[in-house]
Amino acid sequence: MSVSDPGTHPAPTVTAEGEAFPSAPRRLQYVDLPAPGPGQSVEIAPGLRWARIPLPLDLNHINVWLVELEEGCIVVDTGMAASIGKDAWEKIERDYFSRRPLRAIFTTHIHPDHIGLAAWLQERCNVPVLMSRRTHELARAMWGGEGRAVFAEAEQFFQSHGLTDATQIRAMFRPERFARMTSGMTRVEHFVADEEVLRWGAGEWTALETNGHAEGHLCLSNPALGVLISGDQVLPTISSNISFMFGHGDANPLGSFLSSLQRLRALSEDTLVLPAHGVPFRGLRQRIDDLTGHHLEQLDKLAALCAQPKLAVDVLPFMFRRELKDMHLFLALGEALAHLEYLVHAGRVRRELRAGRIHYISL
Repeated sequence: MSVSDPGTHPAPTVTAEGEAFPSAPRRLQYVDLPAPGPGQSVEIAPGLRWARIPLPLDLNHINVWLVELEEGCIVVDTGMAASIGKDAWEKIERDYFSRRPLRAIFTTHIHPDHIGLAAWLQERCNVPVLMSRRTHELARAMWGGEGRAVFAEAEQFFQSHGLTDATQIRAMFRPERFARMTSGMTRVEHFVADEEVLRWGAGEWTALETNGHAEGHLCLSNPALGVLISGDQVLPTISSNISFMFGHGDANPLGSFLSSLQRLRALSEDTLVLPAHGVPFRGLRQRIDDLTGHHLEQLDKLAALCAQPKLAVDVLPFMFRRELKDMHLFLALGEALAHLEYLVHAGRVRRELRAGRIHYISL
């Protein structure tokens, strides 16, 4: 399969996954293959097909992957619980599952565009679901109503970091929002562990836990095929959102993300990267270097800014040069905090509580 130059990229913006941050032209080599339409699929590697499920978001699609078995297939990720997504899966069912029945569903991580239709597909096709234990814990907390327990402290969290009016982002952390975008709680028949080898058909896929963007995020590597299903960990034109938030178990998500990138960088140089959004590409190491450099630049900028005490909201104009509202404000504030907390863990910045608000000050 040949590769091509991606050409020009759109102006930076903020999406549901993060900030637009393309690599320079010719840093990556994109597959010379038209993206499949909704409900269609194309072969991307032997025994592996690429399909797209539409999303009702500004980021309007998710790539899903069909791993072929001798007597069926396994799908990786599902899309969000929306009618346009269900319509696409019903077309795949008619055109593809009729020949290769669905045998299992694998979800890379907790976000609704990845896990949203897993329960619907499971009920429809009566198949097992696989995910990491941490992904299941997070889903159970949201569906079990535990998310309601932290709702009151969420507003206090944002106010402590300088957001005086949290009403515009209140909807972002309501548990009902997760429920609306997903189709129910799946019955998980197997928790996939880090470095577990999944023998699907004649191939072997190694699960790699890559935290930072989401706790329990799993990539899938197949060295024999030279393929990495990267989920949201490595995207070709987006810097995935890395957020420090209330109630999260990871105290340094940006540190986890950067460490996970270096783990993936050890894979073969000619690995074909199959991302959750955008076009498959080669140039994994170049993309990881670009993403790492981007974050290190942001960290240096923030460390200099914090020579004078700063609230998290104070640094937003220096990190995101656009007006931020609603979801975009929610994501941007989480991203700013992830960078500031990284600096705290690195011993470059300290926290100081003043009148109920947390200031970050360079050491």
